Amino acid sequence: MTPEIIDYGQFADRLQERQQGRPRWELLDAVQREWGYEDPGGEPGHSRWGGENRTDGIDWELPVPAALTEWWDSPVNSFAFDPRLYWVHTQWPPRISELELAADSGLVGPGGDRRVCVFMSEYHYSHEWGYLAAEAELPDPRVVVSLRGEWVVQSRSLSEFLLQLAFERLPAHYGWTLRVRRAAVDADPEIVRRLTSSYRELGLLPWQEMGTDALSYGAPDAVVRHGRGPGADFAIVINARTREALVAVAETLGVDWSGDKAISPPAKAPAPLEDLGPVSLAAGDADPRGRWTVLSRGPGAPPSVPGAAAALVEAPESLRSVAADQDATTLVAGDADGSVHVLETDDESPETIILTLHRAPVTALACVRLDSGRRLVLSGDENGVIRYWSTRRKPRRAPFARRRTPVRALAAAQLETGPALAAAWADGLVRVWDLGSDAVAGLRLGTGITFLGLDPDGTLRVTDADGTSVLRLDLAKLWPHRDLQLRLDGVDWGSLWTARGPGRMVPDLIGKVASDDKKTAMDAVHDLYRLLVSKEASSTAAVPAIPFLVELMTDPDNQARSTLLLLIADLADVRRARGGRGDAQLAAVREALPALRYLHDDPESSIRWAANELEQNCAASPAA
Repeated sequence: MTPEIIDYGQFADRLQERQQGRPRWELLDAVQREWGYEDPGGEPGHSRWGGENRTDGIDWELPVPAALTEWWDSPVNSFAFDPRLYWVHTQWPPRISELELAADSGLVGPGGDRRVCVFMSEYHYSHEWGYLAAEAELPDPRVVVSLRGEWVVQSRSLSEFLLQLAFERLPAHYGWTLRVRRAAVDADPEIVRRLTSSYRELGLLPWQEMGTDALSYGAPDAVVRHGRGPGADFAIVINARTREALVAVAETLGVDWSGDKAISPPAKAPAPLEDLGPVSLAAGDADPRGRWTVLSRGPGAPPSVPGAAAALVEAPESLRSVAADQDATTLVAGDADGSVHVLETDDESPETIILTLHRAPVTALACVRLDSGRRLVLSGDENGVIRYWSTRRKPRRAPFARRRTPVRALAAAQLETGPALAAAWADGLVRVWDLGSDAVAGLRLGTGITFLGLDPDGTLRVTDADGTSVLRLDLAKLWPHRDLQLRLDGVDWGSLWTARGPGRMVPDLIGKVASDDKKTAMDAVHDLYRLLVSKEASSTAAVPAIPFLVELMTDPDNQARSTLLLLIADLADVRRARGGRGDAQLAAVREALPALRYLHDDPESSIRWAANELEQNCAASPAA
């Protein structure tokens, strides 16, 4: 399906509608989603108290505008979930700036309060944003910005500023980008004329930052930023939702985009979902990797759930999903508002627990009582988010898992290896986790799954519209690296160092290299490269990490093999090491060579090339 084209040339009209009484954060939510930001589910990891907050200069008598507190509490506040999208510092409570309004600013009347309440700063503190103390009682006051020793108006309201900030930051992460240097625009003034004659302004005030006075224009699926101040290295910046939209704007403006090197793809582009097609399983079918075998295929329906579970949701029209454990001692129900209702019937004084864990309708539930007596509850929603928690503990703040497609079924059981969870998403992927080790396997079984059942003997029941397939899981092959995390935990990583500090992140990243999700595995290898590869050979965490990386490299199903082998090869390149500090690192790689030499005959040319690099680096580096 072709995505809807959004003409940001009409954005000024949308902005005017918002100003005429539409919900305050509705447009911010829409803009974020249009550019690719996805609700991560769970609770935010960054609170209003988590910034670079200063305690000096706070006037506790001044009220905080409603718009600012609403933004912090709103689930559409993308900053609270991912501050690195913005590169700003926040201040809570807002503090009084040492810089007052100029007497002739015209922003307050004669004798008025000339103080400014700062709530946010640019990442390097080159300027700050605030609202007038004289307007603190207003629900949505104007925002001013500090420029060259004075305050000037940045936005007509605080909520409009936060919308504009998202427009300034998010398209560069999620969109295609073309930057045109000032020299090129100065050499061809017609570029600006074509911009102003071809596209409408967004309707926002010029953005003031780092000496740049930037006015933004809207185009189909694109926004064009014209930096008019002396601080703008790039006079024109085009951000577009698609490459085609970016090229169309570039051609209209007459700017050079040839060679593709000038065009930057999205930095946060989501991995595409697979088109697996409907479930097609028959008795005797088996996974090529031996992880499962279909024992039977025939008619079947999910087990019935006691009606008392449905009764947990008072409004029947809001009910979306129900589940119960094997003994019906734990009943759960999910509703359209994202709440999960839980009742433990064998409690001495049973009370229904209601937790709003999701920001979308709950589409799947599962619960299980473990041998330890713990009760686990899983819930999935229409946004693809899975929450997992024990009824005797507070749920985790972050989601357990998420994908960009609805959750269709969940299951949990106590296997011989320990507690395990299973989930099916709408695109046909089924994932099975071993909770003790965090090992996970991805089974591409097909779309149309309506129910999963996981039994203690290791069988997985998969129900679709045409029947039920019973799969025997081979747990050893399902999780070949199940004990990897346990062995990783046996290393005191906190006492070791990487090129960027203590090695506490290393074991988690190594575990992710084993992921069956290619993007997760590749991203982990890239992060390990930044941590472990140093020409100064000062990364003491690299030595114990190498055997784990080699072990993962010998797995033919690893999703990041060529990049992982290059990482190992570069860890052997310690020729510039000072004081012989690379000896142990090189020795660890050389010890692994016999286990990796077969890769010279690998079918993939990139693997053969990386294997040659490994041999050369081991030979060229000084003897240990």
